[in-house]
Amino acid sequence: AVGRINRKDVAQILVSILSAPDATGKTFEAITIANSDGYYPPASSLNTALGRLESDSINGGKGPSEEVVRATYALMQQLLPGEKQSANELAMGQTYEQLDKGEEGRLGKKGEEKVEQAGLAPSS
Repeated sequence: AVGRINRKDVAQILVSILSAPDATGKTFEAITIANSDGYYPPASSLNTALGRLESDSINGGKGPSEEVVRATYALMQQLLPGEKQSANELAMGQTYEQLDKGEEGRLGKKGEEKVEQAGLAPSS
């Protein structure tokens, strides 16, 4: 997945961190997730999230270890859907990236998925 964020959100974050003491000495990345039916309401403040971040001065001034950075990045890739960010358009076995490109998933078109290929059997 590739992180996506619009200019308005970047500007809002930059203005917010100017008055956030917990932002001092920390490096972070930000993404935008579409607010689909209220599932991802915008945070009222970045202070809580910034307070949880470790300072760049840890680890002898090198910041978080490479292992922590890789684990965090891998987790964020799982959380960030594609451009459309519309789960109801996904076919079973299709990734958001495939949906964005108009490609079929590994089990076929939405509504015509070949469930037996996934090794799943209908419940009785």
